[in-house]
Amino acid sequence: MKSITARNFRILCDFMDVYQFMTDIYERNWQNGVPAPFFEYALSSDWMDKSYTHRYRIWEDNGKIVAFCFTENPVNHIYFSIRPGYEFLAEEMVAYSENHMPRINGKHTYVLFDGQETSQNAVFNAGYTKS
Repeated sequence: MKSITARNFRILCDFMDVYQFMTDIYERNWQNGVPAPFFEYALSSDWMDKSYTHRYRIWEDNGKIVAFCFTENPVNHIYFSIRPGYEFLAEEMVAYSENHMPRINGKHTYVLFDGQETSQNAVFNAGYTKS
């Protein structure tokens, strides 16, 4: 039985757990999200605006990370990482990002990859178009 909880990312406490999660779910075609070094590089770069990291969101199933929503540069570029079997969280992730993630000129940009069909559908259902 799945017991999903969600909470905000804490950069000093959660980085290594999120990194391990991203390593665990990595696929060569990025169907589960970007590889862990992508996130590590963004957080360690001086060009990255880290003032919004408290808005990143972690979903857990009995304490195990199953999904993660975060931004990169620019801050309105939103990424989803989802453990296989938890794709059903995509719509909740879109709803969360719509209400809590930063915008530029009132807009979000979702950065999703070819294998992330469930996430793409959730974003399309929220009224976004592919560009």
